[in-house]
Amino acid sequence: MKNKIKEYWPYALAVLAIILPWFFRSGYLFLTDNVWGPKIGLDWTNSAFIFNLLIKGLSFVFPIDFLEKIFIAGVLTLILLGGRVLVRTILEYEREPIGAGSSNGLVFVLSLFALFNPFVYDRALYGQFGVLVAYGCLLFAVARLFRAWQTLDFKNLWLSAIFSGLALMFSLHFVFLLAPFYLLFLLGVFGKRREIKAVGGFKKFWLACLFFILIVLILNANWLLALAVRSSSLIGFVEQGITNQDLLAFQTAGKGGWGTLVNVLLMSGFWGKDQFRYFDLTDAPGWQRSFVLLAPIILYGVYRSFRRPSRAAKIFGAGLLAIFALAVLMAVGIKSGVTRNFVMFLYDHLPLYKGLREPQKWVAAIIPVYLFFLTLGVARLAKAKLVANNRILSGLVLAAVIVMQAPSLLWGFNRQVWPTPYPDDWYQVNKLLNGGTPSQECSDRILFLPWHMYMSFNWAGKIIANPAASFFACPVLSGTDMEWGGIYDNSTDPDGAAVAAWLAAHGKNGAPVLRTPVRYIILAKEVDFASYLWLKDLSYVKPLLETRTLFVYEVKAE
Repeated sequence: MKNKIKEYWPYALAVLAIILPWFFRSGYLFLTDNVWGPKIGLDWTNSAFIFNLLIKGLSFVFPIDFLEKIFIAGVLTLILLGGRVLVRTILEYEREPIGAGSSNGLVFVLSLFALFNPFVYDRALYGQFGVLVAYGCLLFAVARLFRAWQTLDFKNLWLSAIFSGLALMFSLHFVFLLAPFYLLFLLGVFGKRREIKAVGGFKKFWLACLFFILIVLILNANWLLALAVRSSSLIGFVEQGITNQDLLAFQTAGKGGWGTLVNVLLMSGFWGKDQFRYFDLTDAPGWQRSFVLLAPIILYGVYRSFRRPSRAAKIFGAGLLAIFALAVLMAVGIKSGVTRNFVMFLYDHLPLYKGLREPQKWVAAIIPVYLFFLTLGVARLAKAKLVANNRILSGLVLAAVIVMQAPSLLWGFNRQVWPTPYPDDWYQVNKLLNGGTPSQECSDRILFLPWHMYMSFNWAGKIIANPAASFFACPVLSGTDMEWGGIYDNSTDPDGAAVAAWLAAHGKNGAPVLRTPVRYIILAKEVDFASYLWLKDLSYVKPLLETRTLFVYEVKAE
């Protein structure tokens, strides 16, 4: 047991090197797409319902701002350990002595590749931790699939099902990223049909597949049921809300087809980095040097994979290269004439694929392929006399090269993210509107203005998603207008459209007609709030309170 704990301490230190500064002070971590608050919404039709239910339960014991930090730490740990399991599986494939101390160190160093790369950095700094949870689960799922194929122990399929189900729970689009790996697994099983018959036939395999489907369905039962009974707006949003303009707005970053291809190969190209909301790795001189140093080792791993005597192993290596090529082409998306027509065909004809409007997410399927061949290459090079005689130094150099792919992850994302409390007057207003009680239950609806989905808050010091719905106890109606890349609002929410029309008329035609009327209007003193001051002149709006950062109005009942 003690040796097992010692095996994990480097992983704990690696995560602490990132998150530790956040625990020196209280407050929430605000990023563009990551906003937490004292209110945890529970919507059974939402894919994150089970997760939110868990956080809601834990909030009775721990402060929610603390739970947010623990969650991010857990996401980073999930990715690092996903890399660990995949690397260990590959080394077992290479018949390396995993139990040896040197191999444990090698596993840790290679696992860093799963965490320290531009894909993780960009998504983390933008606050897309749901995507990163799905990516970490993908690493685990792929490792278990690989082990099931390698050992023909199909109980590994159950574990792969758990991680696949969790990946879909946090990011439904990963169904497309996981599909090529499962197809390769099925082809690999077909290639080993004689061996499978020798260990009991296909009965166990088909039974494991049945359990796999059941596990994935059970983990996602709530939102799948919501789709079945038409209580979810997911399909309507994908089919009606997402247009070709979304494909242009969220296309992979890069100058032309070749520039985009290079970005994808370097695990970069996230569209959000061009919004200048955090330090862009590609702005650093020679940011790609680390990958340039790792690329020959990856290529050497490709070479070694085809030097193995097993025909099945060679086919498996070729299959991984096919997945790599597919993922690269799909990540480039519409930026290249070579891929544009095919990608547009998928958007138009493959159900729900239009929902994957950010093709750069396909980089999540590229990283495990890189890690596979990097591990093969390093494992072979580690046997060289020069490397073996300088094992510790070689490991430190390799670790440094890998970490330098995304060094700004360290120490609180290079201090770009810091704990920030909500303003005191937000708590004051929340208490006033909630009848002076600490209860989280409130039925009076709030309209929160300015009407923007993303905007700058002076107290947060950055542009973030509107956090009002995560803070106020009463249900909040806030802006859904994205205002990016030629897109104003594609939410398809009728209440949002009604509010937009009401704002355009400056409220002269009476209160907006909504499914659930609003009782209060909160106007934050942020951005363009001065253009909303006509509110105080409306006959059906009564000023209630003005604080340092907010105006509060009550809508009179008609």
